[in-house]
Amino acid sequence: MLKSTKTLLVAQAALLVLSLSMLSCAPRGDNPQPSKDFSRLLELIELEDRESPLYVLDDFQDAFDEESHNAGIDYMNNQPALLRRIKKDLGGGDLRWKLDHLSKRLLFVPEKRGEYARLFEDYCRNVIHYLLKKTSLENPYEEIRTLIHERPEIHSPGSEINAFVVHNLASEFVATYVFSNQHHKKIRLRLKGQIFNGELGSYTTNITFRDDGKIQFNRNAYTLWQNSADNPYTALMVPAEETLHIILREHTERVMKSVIKKNALRTSDEVSAAAQDWIAVEEAIVGGLVHALLPGYLRKHVKQLSSSLIKKDLEAKKAFERYRYLRKGISLVEKLGYKRALKTYMADPMAFKKRLM
Repeated sequence: MLKSTKTLLVAQAALLVLSLSMLSCAPRGDNPQPSKDFSRLLELIELEDRESPLYVLDDFQDAFDEESHNAGIDYMNNQPALLRRIKKDLGGGDLRWKLDHLSKRLLFVPEKRGEYARLFEDYCRNVIHYLLKKTSLENPYEEIRTLIHERPEIHSPGSEINAFVVHNLASEFVATYVFSNQHHKKIRLRLKGQIFNGELGSYTTNITFRDDGKIQFNRNAYTLWQNSADNPYTALMVPAEETLHIILREHTERVMKSVIKKNALRTSDEVSAAAQDWIAVEEAIVGGLVHALLPGYLRKHVKQLSSSLIKKDLEAKKAFERYRYLRKGISLVEKLGYKRALKTYMADPMAFKKRLM
């Protein structure tokens, strides 16, 4: 069995991606219908997911991606004949390997069913309006639109965000592995694959290690929302959840930078560990706020939604490391009240984390 090692991957991890995919959905100044019933969305979301046609969202970018790398390893582990052939071509000996290069790009399946697209967009408009009104937060969006053409124009990062709604989201990767033996012979193997990773919402901060030794934070100018999921509640919570991630990310990054500086973190492993821990804290406050606010909205606007789906969503999240503080986050928001919890996090994320622990 092939297994990756930290030694092989540190050099490839100069760029860390935290994760932490044509109608207007939430334009500024829009006045959503307050009493609209979106129960029909339950039927539409439960339709079989489509995995084609796949459109290109953006260009390939060089960046280490653990999921793509693991997919490459899994493929090779299931190809013993390929490994035997490589070993034979090298002339025998102990087979060694390393990841030489990895790049990836995002792909999406567009939502072209008119009723589905229009109703989900109306839902986005309503739920975001409700969330911002309850929290007194500013609308972060320049526009929200359903993607129906590939390679959309993505504006440069600024104060406002573009939200792209898709039916399904995938990533495509190209990985080059170098095999060698003690005789210093080498063979390069290039793998290309696609992964439907199940990410329903995504808002990314890129952490770059610059040549001068400084660490730079850059947020994407867009967020991706998927309108399909095994659990309808999970799809319905995405617009609210990602809106809170967008608004709170500047506060999370502020404390990340402070932790990196205070602890003199320099290696990609050190910075990644600290960043992933704070993304988990951000998931806790966001999850707590959504759990406090969204069910009340859904009871009025998606009346047929079973409360058991909320419990199933929480159970499913237990399998993911980034949700390790989610239950505590829900309890803390319930204890403090959502307004006080939000105010605490925005003023001092470290104080919120101490209360969380």
